Amino acid sequence: MRITVRHRKTEVMYNKKQVFEQYLMGKCTPEQAAWLVDTFSDEEFRVELEQYVDAVFEAKDDESDRIAGIVEISREEYPQIEAVIFGEERPEKIHFLRPLWRWVAVAAAVVIGFVGYQRNKETVTPVADKVKIAAELQKQKPVSDGVTLTLPNGEVVELSDGLETAYTSTEKENGDSFFEIKKLNEATEPMIQVVSVPAGKIGALLLTDGTKVWLNASSKLTYDVNFIGGVRKVELEGEAYFEVAKNKDKPFLVFSNDQKVRVLGTHFNVKAYGENRTTTTLMEGSVEVATEHRAYTLKPGQSSVVTWGGENIKVGPAQMDKVNAWRDSEFAFFDAGLDQIGNELSRWYGVEVQVVTRGKGYGFTGAISKKRSLEEVLEILNRTGQIRYHIVPVGIKERRVVLMV
Repeated sequence: MRITVRHRKTEVMYNKKQVFEQYLMGKCTPEQAAWLVDTFSDEEFRVELEQYVDAVFEAKDDESDRIAGIVEISREEYPQIEAVIFGEERPEKIHFLRPLWRWVAVAAAVVIGFVGYQRNKETVTPVADKVKIAAELQKQKPVSDGVTLTLPNGEVVELSDGLETAYTSTEKENGDSFFEIKKLNEATEPMIQVVSVPAGKIGALLLTDGTKVWLNASSKLTYDVNFIGGVRKVELEGEAYFEVAKNKDKPFLVFSNDQKVRVLGTHFNVKAYGENRTTTTLMEGSVEVATEHRAYTLKPGQSSVVTWGGENIKVGPAQMDKVNAWRDSEFAFFDAGLDQIGNELSRWYGVEVQVVTRGKGYGFTGAISKKRSLEEVLEILNRTGQIRYHIVPVGIKERRVVLMV
């Protein structure tokens, strides 16, 4: 893929070295960045740039070490980056004191990084935020923010094992610890609560009707505490496994994206993250998956996939091991594409994940423990020989991962 950056020449002149250093630190203006890219085409500046890069790598302070970690790239990426900078044919008579591939990394940071300025003229972020090349490898465990309960009045309460509140208590069953939702005895109309599970967590709930719900990372469940009315209605954002308490007179309804699941009492899983599809898998019993356009009754061992808009419901045999894996704290992939892998990592580790496929298809099958650090999981994927990655530092608590095939 060729990246071409075009813009008008500017008549403003800056100090080259100063602008270069400011760019690496993320402190230059969009106008200065544009000028830097323009000037980069000059042979004279290429020689000067090499000197600036040498100074970066020879410096001993911590900030220079951080920049050195950011700008290194792999030798496999070198030809592609070199083509971006020099065009179809690179100059033959350029001699560098450092290995060229290392120098090209910084050059690419300047050229490719400018693409980010074109998208956002108001803010300028460091080169590490823009360049999809090498980065520091830092171990990152799932984030530690707790499960929260949003009350009808908007107050947010953090839930934790063993902590009893006016709205919840903790109950243990078969090794699982549940947050038991308490009834509001004085309520005569619906009282809506929301349970939110952050990245890196799994939350188990015991609703007031006896239904058990396991919420996967980055998920929310909205419900009426007392289930007032003729149905038991909940709304799901994310993924959840339900063991619905039987009540033939009061159906249990799960709303998510463009579908509705209707049950009387059964075990099933709904995955409804913002990925243009909602997947429902039935373990036992019977459920009806319905959209505005059609409905289908699932049998145990079947999955349905509803794309956004709800026009189609695709039904087929379920991969039960894969569906159940998240409750056992595992990533389970079956012929998974890079997008799917990236989404799973993003939700669990709370990081932004970008995917670069370069038009290549890929399918990964395997299981990996979620108890591993982000770096460990990425290394396992890397050992397949087909997936490469970089971890780009964005801030103290934030990371951006780039996955490539």
